[in-house]
Amino acid sequence: QRNSSKSNELTISSVLLERHPIIRLIIRFFENFSPQSNDSSVKFKHTVVETIISNHDRAKSRYCYNDSIREFASNLFILGGRNVYEFIRLNISGLLPSLPIIQSSLDSITNRINEGDFRYDLMCDYLSLQKTNFIFASEDCTGVIPKIIYNVQSNTFIGFVPHLEDGLPKINTFSTESFSKLENWFGTLNKSHLLNLHMIQPMNLDLKSCAPFILSAYGTDNHFTTLDILMRWMTIINQCVKKGVKVIGFSTDCDVRYLRPMRLLMGFFADMPNQQFHLRDNAFYVDIPKSWDWLFMRNHQRIVFFQDSIHLCTKLRNRLLSSKATMLFGDKLISIGHILQLIETPSKLNHNLVKSDVLPKDRQNFVSCEKISNEVVLNELTSIPASEATKIYLEAHKKKNTKQQYFITLPAMFSIEINSHTLVYLVLLVIQHKLPTACLNVPIFNSQTCESTFRSRRAMSGPFSSIVNFTVHQFLQRVKKLSFLNSIKCQASHNNANDSNNKFLFPRHHKQSRTVDSKQISSIASTSIVELTVKALENTILQAYSYASRLVCHVNMYEQHQILSLKQLSKLASFQLQKSRIVDYSHLNQHDPDFDSDSDDSSGEEDEDTTGNCTDNEDSTEDDDDYVSDHFFKVSSTTFQGMRVFDSINPTLAKSYFIVNINGAKKYLHKQTAAWLLSTDKSTLSSDRLKRVMNK
Repeated sequence: QRNSSKSNELTISSVLLERHPIIRLIIRFFENFSPQSNDSSVKFKHTVVETIISNHDRAKSRYCYNDSIREFASNLFILGGRNVYEFIRLNISGLLPSLPIIQSSLDSITNRINEGDFRYDLMCDYLSLQKTNFIFASEDCTGVIPKIIYNVQSNTFIGFVPHLEDGLPKINTFSTESFSKLENWFGTLNKSHLLNLHMIQPMNLDLKSCAPFILSAYGTDNHFTTLDILMRWMTIINQCVKKGVKVIGFSTDCDVRYLRPMRLLMGFFADMPNQQFHLRDNAFYVDIPKSWDWLFMRNHQRIVFFQDSIHLCTKLRNRLLSSKATMLFGDKLISIGHILQLIETPSKLNHNLVKSDVLPKDRQNFVSCEKISNEVVLNELTSIPASEATKIYLEAHKKKNTKQQYFITLPAMFSIEINSHTLVYLVLLVIQHKLPTACLNVPIFNSQTCESTFRSRRAMSGPFSSIVNFTVHQFLQRVKKLSFLNSIKCQASHNNANDSNNKFLFPRHHKQSRTVDSKQISSIASTSIVELTVKALENTILQAYSYASRLVCHVNMYEQHQILSLKQLSKLASFQLQKSRIVDYSHLNQHDPDFDSDSDDSSGEEDEDTTGNCTDNEDSTEDDDDYVSDHFFKVSSTTFQGMRVFDSINPTLAKSYFIVNINGAKKYLHKQTAAWLLSTDKSTLSSDRLKRVMNK
């Protein structure tokens, strides 16, 4: 009952309070709550209680949820999966919206990722939140299940290898209203057994960590040329320039096919006489001291390149484990046998190694790289006879080009050279104030953002599913969840304290480093840059040369008085690298402002012939009910249980069906059913990572 003198006050009977003591706590909670509070967790508790109570007396069809609850529900669905979400929703009625509402949020236009579509506009929106226009790009592939899936939203078939145009895949190529054309594609086109992913890593000027952005993803069969890669990279750079975004560089996974275009664009013992990318506008330029005989890079660079350091380490490890290589350092043998001897010692506590650490089948085991080259193992190797060369190889990975079977591979050597030269070039750009300090955040210059995305997608199958692989279509569907999750994290981290209802706290793995205060990082970075000079850089190079000189003396490569000077050694290295110089006289596409002439490259003639008119509307049968283009004469059944074959359909769904003739009767065949009908085998991909990367 209400007090007549104080109409805004509510009187609660003592009987009700005795029956429900929780009312006192609820009242106290709301009395102490302030909308201006900076505590986001308290604000969200208030929102949860308010939502449950507000929806208690409503019909389920009239439940209401604010943006904070919707975002929380989306996060819960992404992180916990369908079963966890439904368990909570069904048992706490009125708290969480239904799954169709969540799915509609994930399928929003801003979150949609279509095969081969490069999302430059969304990238710019993301960079504006991060308050930066400097980015680092990476590219990598992973294995997928080669299967054709019909995408209802785009009315296209996903799983065929898209035709490349200027190095980029054509968008929405495989769309047709003819069953015969689809049948022709199944018989003539290759299926994608790999997925190519492009990631963008923003480089925050305040050095805050931020999630990478998914620029594009598409299927491939790994059949592409150096020109395709060059045109793709230059197109990405030019599109970013149009958006006011500066691409610092690219990183890949040490794939030898990417090494050639990297060297061509860098001019690293490579030339493209018909292209002068490094002299274009917006190219980098630094003053390189003439006395630096050891630096083999040009003053002008269009962009810089890094080979992924983790992949590079695994390549060096695999070379050490290879049964075909017999590597020497001076007169000492580099052998895995020295590590095996160490493993056979009485106690693992001395070195923490096991035989699986030197198992050559697992070619991507980076943890093994860390274990066999840590300080403890290097110290323990001193007790193994004649292990000096093995210790130096694990410790330094220095390079001298000898016969191939006696040393690391040529791609690995060039990858190391490119990384070291690029690092020096970046430091010069910062010293000469051509780039901000954030561009020295070297740990993000890799393709591990792609690898992390692949791992996250494989982990999204749910706790009751053993499926870790996916098709191209399934990857695009799953990656929407990660994109949505990252957008919520990004928006929350940039909101003001007063509007932080959606500042959710996310679990962090105990092995992940804790976030350091950005002001502290900036202070450290500023101090380092003040001390960073050309002279300091020269001293670092001289120290590295002195260290290498001591190493080679231990393996009798040189006598002390015979060691070459740094200048002599640089000339020798340049002479040896010149033997691998490449020259490419290619002319690229004139449609890009960075390309000077027409392309004579005609790789992929078959794909061009079969996919060039895939969007032709002459075969469309949506509006012609009397036209039947495809016939099935040898079908004995008249009913098609479990298959989407109908006599009539909803006209609004007509684009998702083929009109076919089965034994003289007009039928509507769903396009996914058509893809299933034309598939002759069930393609699989091993769920065991070791089998996917096993040494053949």
